[in-house]
Amino acid sequence: MFIETQATSDPATLKFLPGRQVLASGSFDASTREAAAQSPLAHRLFGVEGVTRVVLGSDWIGVTQTRGDWAHLKPAVLGAIMEHYLTGAGALEAPGDAETPKDRFSAVGDPNESATMTQVREAIRQVIDPELGFNILDLGLIYDVSFDGEGGAKVLMTTTTPGCPATNYLMSGAREAALSADGIETAEVELTHDPRWGPEMMTSIAKAHFGIPEGEGW
Repeated sequence: MFIETQATSDPATLKFLPGRQVLASGSFDASTREAAAQSPLAHRLFGVEGVTRVVLGSDWIGVTQTRGDWAHLKPAVLGAIMEHYLTGAGALEAPGDAETPKDRFSAVGDPNESATMTQVREAIRQVIDPELGFNILDLGLIYDVSFDGEGGAKVLMTTTTPGCPATNYLMSGAREAALSADGIETAEVELTHDPRWGPEMMTSIAKAHFGIPEGEGW
């Protein structure tokens, strides 16, 4: 998927052109994540740190940010847009269709997930596999994250190979990531190799990083 960018009169705002219809008619404007609840696309974009406004048009997505420099923020916004379209969800839900927050783990994120799940997922994204030099979330090493409703979290994960020398390091990183979320007091990390990890489990972001075509391994 190729997404063009277009400058605007405001340096803090860029237009992203996904090359397909965004809205069938009208426009959508949100200045907070809460206001973006009706739009899975806008809600996902507010998950990118620094985004303060999202406007959707017929074939474009306007994003405003506060960091001042687009160099580091732009790739994150492009990734969020691609992830949205990979889910197959529409840019805007009909009134009454929005679901309440849920805690179903998704490496690419779920617009209906809780703030805690979002925090845990993004914290796990900071844990880097030292062998591959990429984060364990997009590598597909995290199989599930769940909460018990009483401040406990459980992470089910794997490693690229059984006996990986970085296993303890990665499990510790996943545990610390879970504990960094608001309201999480205890975290358990379980290791499994069922199913065995394969490069097809990577997200599109990781596959693009390693030059792997969608639907293929290396």
